[in-house]
Amino acid sequence: MCGRYVMFSTTETLLETTSRLVGEQVGAVGGGPAPSWNIAPTHTVAVLRRYTGAVTLGPAVWGYPAPWRAGTVLFNARGETVFDKASFRGSSPCLFVMDGWYEWKDRQPHYVDTPSGPLVAAGLCRAGEGDLAGRLTATMVTTASAGPVDWVHDRMPRLLAAGTDGGGDVLSWLDGADSDRRALAASPPRDGVLDLLRTRAADRRVGDVAVNGPELIGATGDPARAEGD
Repeated sequence: MCGRYVMFSTTETLLETTSRLVGEQVGAVGGGPAPSWNIAPTHTVAVLRRYTGAVTLGPAVWGYPAPWRAGTVLFNARGETVFDKASFRGSSPCLFVMDGWYEWKDRQPHYVDTPSGPLVAAGLCRAGEGDLAGRLTATMVTTASAGPVDWVHDRMPRLLAAGTDGGGDVLSWLDGADSDRRALAASPPRDGVLDLLRTRAADRRVGDVAVNGPELIGATGDPARAEGD
């Protein structure tokens, strides 16, 4: 699963990176996201989606309200079953943008990122209802962990890779057929993405959503597994 993530890149960097990944110019709606080192479900996050023909970076509330329990949100969707669940029907594809994310092992949080900058992960979005009417809501698709992060947790975001000239899995998720998205959701990320991932022990205070700052992602320099892991 992924219940906390980080995005501190500037809007300019995000637009440059996502335009390269998508293979076309990406525009921003609402001025771009504010930096955060402790993004949690119900927070307003930045997602990419195709809207009126163009790919845009805009705000969404992280998590679908669960219809069976007030105050519960569906912030993750298992890629292997998401397209068979009634809870996610009526959704459109989107992409979560992040600089990294947190996972816990034995009560110790670990920060996962790459040295190459922002990542994109598969997501689904739909119009909010009730108190969220007029806003977009989004849930992040997850897959079985693989590569350098499989020792931390058994689930991870379904990261997507671009082709050599942009597009690739990223554009297949946004613009492909339902069968394309089903296949991507049920498969692990490509080795080209996994090979870049790195981990390091993070500040335990990340469990408190009121705490926010770059100190949460741990020491700078070459990340490594926490001692003893």
